[in-house]
Amino acid sequence: MQWLDRLTMRVRRLFHQDRETGLLDAELQFHLDQQIAENRLLGMEEREARLAALRSFGNPLVVRQQTHETWRWMGVERMLQDVRFALRQIARAPGFAVIAILILALGIGANNAVFTLTHALLLRNLPVARPEELVRLALEFPDDDARSKNVPLNLPFTEAIGSRARSFNGVFGWSVYDFVFKDGAEIHGIHGATVSGNTFEVLGLKPAAGRLLHAGDDRPGGGPDGWAAVISYRRWEENYNADPRVVGKHVTVTDHPVTIVGVAPEGFEGTLVAEHPDIYLPLEFDAALNGEEGLHAGMRLWLTTFARLKPGVNRRQAQAEMRVLLPGILDVVLPPQARHMPRAAQIQMDVDPASTGWSELRLQYTRPLLLLQLLVGAVLLICCANLSGLFLARASARQQEFAIRGALGAPRGRLVRQLLVESLLLAVPGAVLGVGLAWVAGPWILHALGNRQAETSLSARPDLAILAVTALCALLCAVLFGMAPAWTASRMSVEAGLRLNRRTSVGGAGVRRFFVPFQVALSLALVVVASLLGSTVVHLRTQDSGYKTKNVSFYIADFNRLPEKGDDLVAMYRRVAARLRTMPGVEDASVAEIPPLLGWQSWAVFEAAGAKTTSPTKEPNGSHVNRIGSRFLSAVGVPILLGRDLRDDVSDDGSCLLNQSGAAHFFPGESALGRSLRQTLNDPETFKETFTTCEVVGITGDSKYDSLHNDHPAIIYLPVTAQTEALSRLFFVIHGSSEQANSVAYKTALGEIAPASPETDPFQFQQQFNDSIAREQLLSVLSGFFAVLGLLLSAIGIYGLVAWTVNQRTMEIGLRMALGATKGRVFGLVMRQIAGVLVVGMIVGAVAAGFAAHGVRTFLYGVKAGNPWVFLGAAGLLGCFGLVAAAVPARKAVEIDPMVALRAE
Repeated sequence: MQWLDRLTMRVRRLFHQDRETGLLDAELQFHLDQQIAENRLLGMEEREARLAALRSFGNPLVVRQQTHETWRWMGVERMLQDVRFALRQIARAPGFAVIAILILALGIGANNAVFTLTHALLLRNLPVARPEELVRLALEFPDDDARSKNVPLNLPFTEAIGSRARSFNGVFGWSVYDFVFKDGAEIHGIHGATVSGNTFEVLGLKPAAGRLLHAGDDRPGGGPDGWAAVISYRRWEENYNADPRVVGKHVTVTDHPVTIVGVAPEGFEGTLVAEHPDIYLPLEFDAALNGEEGLHAGMRLWLTTFARLKPGVNRRQAQAEMRVLLPGILDVVLPPQARHMPRAAQIQMDVDPASTGWSELRLQYTRPLLLLQLLVGAVLLICCANLSGLFLARASARQQEFAIRGALGAPRGRLVRQLLVESLLLAVPGAVLGVGLAWVAGPWILHALGNRQAETSLSARPDLAILAVTALCALLCAVLFGMAPAWTASRMSVEAGLRLNRRTSVGGAGVRRFFVPFQVALSLALVVVASLLGSTVVHLRTQDSGYKTKNVSFYIADFNRLPEKGDDLVAMYRRVAARLRTMPGVEDASVAEIPPLLGWQSWAVFEAAGAKTTSPTKEPNGSHVNRIGSRFLSAVGVPILLGRDLRDDVSDDGSCLLNQSGAAHFFPGESALGRSLRQTLNDPETFKETFTTCEVVGITGDSKYDSLHNDHPAIIYLPVTAQTEALSRLFFVIHGSSEQANSVAYKTALGEIAPASPETDPFQFQQQFNDSIAREQLLSVLSGFFAVLGLLLSAIGIYGLVAWTVNQRTMEIGLRMALGATKGRVFGLVMRQIAGVLVVGMIVGAVAAGFAAHGVRTFLYGVKAGNPWVFLGAAGLLGCFGLVAAAVPARKAVEIDPMVALRAE
């Protein structure tokens, strides 16, 4: 156990240096006294015995030093010495330390805030066994439209893959639902999911209580004891106080009796990011809700499908197997008519990594988050460049100190380490403060996403992974902004350093002048990107959407459990809408299949009646369709320009409305009013074509459809009929005097006409309008903030460079003024120098801004990436900031007294 004794001794000597040094001195003196005593016994005189003992023992100071180095961790002690010295140096300049920490806090905080959201949405692994083995299976259709990618599967696809593929240890489907949950007298909505019976087994999860779902639960009618359900750990804690007696409890889920058989493990919140189900039911429960034919329909693509790779099988091998198996699977799943369509032969199946789960939000926000990560990275580089300039200025003032330390034997590595330790001691509190800023900013960024579910489900709190990245970021920053002054100090000549006075310096000038153009270049790129994104938001907000959004509310109906079906259900919608229009504070009310700007689309194949029939070998183009009730257009502010509105009666049969773009598309150069459109219908199972016609009875104004980003499309408005696809889930639209009046009216009308239907939360049209540009708004606001921050940091850098230059050239300026130079010439001399730095930075920045603008072109609307006015405006703004920042120290230069300056030298 000698190593343990040695370790204990070293630790004791590290933390109790004074006491241990005293003990060592006493021990050394004891050995010396013993040697003297032995010499005296040999007959030596006192003085001769001491000298002989010293010759034998050696120099006590050297022996003590050697013993110290043997018994103690000298590297650790030297590092602690550097830390103590660095703290004293920082304490001598508290203003510098505060500025440095604030700059770092802004840079690291911005990176931390964006990375926290990026990690939560894109990078956080699922809390399951071996998440790296999980993959997601999705279809890809041969279209350029984004909707043709990442298309989910269905149950027939999932079952066929599970029975044929040899690359997977299990395949399961996942679908989210909003259920009506009843436990005793308590009734409320609950977010949940229906999953394949083998889901929890494939994920490798263990229950927190009871058991999890298994294959025996996933069959028509449920298991032997009926439908089984698993609740989330969060629901178990919040609603049942983590009581294990919840297992076996009988509840009602959307009018079906269900038994809670277990609790999901803590931390598991599903495979779909930001969904967070609170109850899990077998996939067959979907048949109980929507009918057996819907669950097994071959053409209904709705099921998010995951699989686990077998050990030794990688994703590329699984992809190759699916490419071979897909034609046979399509033969089984698709009806013969659909299988022989040209598009069917081009369908592909993707096997994508799923260790982090899946989310529709990723399709919308992956690229914006990566863009924001690049922007905050640029801000962090500007911060580091700024701090490097400040540290270089501070290091130049300490060159005599470094020269003296070098003359006393300090190696260059020790000087470098000393300055890096100082940098790190400033980076640590900057990182801590940055985490605090990110914690405050995180919820705001989540809110700015414009997705209420993401806002409530995603966490903006930093976890261990975030803190580890922050620590790495702080270390990187310390190295980046500390390396330049450390390198400069280490290369300084000791002789030259000892000859310096307070007005002169050696080294670092060229390096310092490099950082300011670097900051200017990055700042110009940030300002250009922010200007382009800001212009996009302005165009989106100021364009004519075709709607009025103020005090317009949408309520989704939940009529699925009502006994009325078909025409009776259509009549109920009309009664509710008519009753709403009579309520106090309501100006208009109606019903629609698709609310505008929600991102939803409905397509149908139309052509002008009498046109040549589309070739069966060619895929026809679809048109935007919305099924609406009478006065829907009035409620949302779309005018009827010609003809009449729909009437919510038999006169609507065979009628439709066209917007202006639709009229120009189907009947170019002609009047569309009174003309007919022919619709091609395909049976989803048999693919047999049928045709129906409708007469255009009205022409409406143009309006946006699913997004503000697209031009006004051709829209066909059809009446709500029994054939409407989602008849039990239509939307009521109410335009009233206030949102409160809309809410009261809806609750009253629903309670009078459909009391068995549950109330649903509304969404406001104005909020939906704002949410539809939330991505652009987020990018614009954050890029604008980063651009302003970059401008301020660049201004600080320019100010520091000019102030440092004036300080270094004090004698020269004094001499010039003594020889007759005017204040204007001296001012111009200083400003010309900084103007050259600005020009160099702007030239480099213009090139960087060009690449940056090209990179953000897909986020732009109404403004071109190469707009010269944006570049000129950004350069002008940056130039103004730079010149104003330079003018302050330049003005001080002209106030220098020549006699004082010359005497100082």
